[in-house]
Amino acid sequence: MSEAAGDFHIETGRVVEAYKGRAIVELDSASRPGSKPECGRCRLCAASGAGAPPELRATVAGGLTVTPGDRVEIRLRLASPGRAGLLLLGLPLAAFIGALFLASWLWKSEPAMMACGFGALGAAFLVLYLVDRRRGARAEVVRKL
Repeated sequence: MSEAAGDFHIETGRVVEAYKGRAIVELDSASRPGSKPECGRCRLCAASGAGAPPELRATVAGGLTVTPGDRVEIRLRLASPGRAGLLLLGLPLAAFIGALFLASWLWKSEPAMMACGFGALGAAFLVLYLVDRRRGARAEVVRKL
């Protein structure tokens, strides 16, 4: 599945750790909320905490070798915080309530309702975790600087 070019933006940072095709990159201090037009959608820097430089896990492009301390350019896929919040909170809540009503209709037992509700809640969070591992916020080291 190809992504539109407008769904990405480029940041620079320093490699903190590198291991088997992955790196933890600390974004430059110049990358602060509002410094680029894309920042209104991403909000990664704002989520990192007061004054702390944001760090993120990134894959390393094929053929590129990075070591701790290298300055790199990374490509970030922009995320929609509203959609992410709706999925993270709405889907598990809907699964929980739906399972409660289904169990109430089938068994008319509070323990069964609670077991089904919490089971559906756990399953919804598991699905979200698996989707995030496969398709979550993506960062890729594209070149050394």
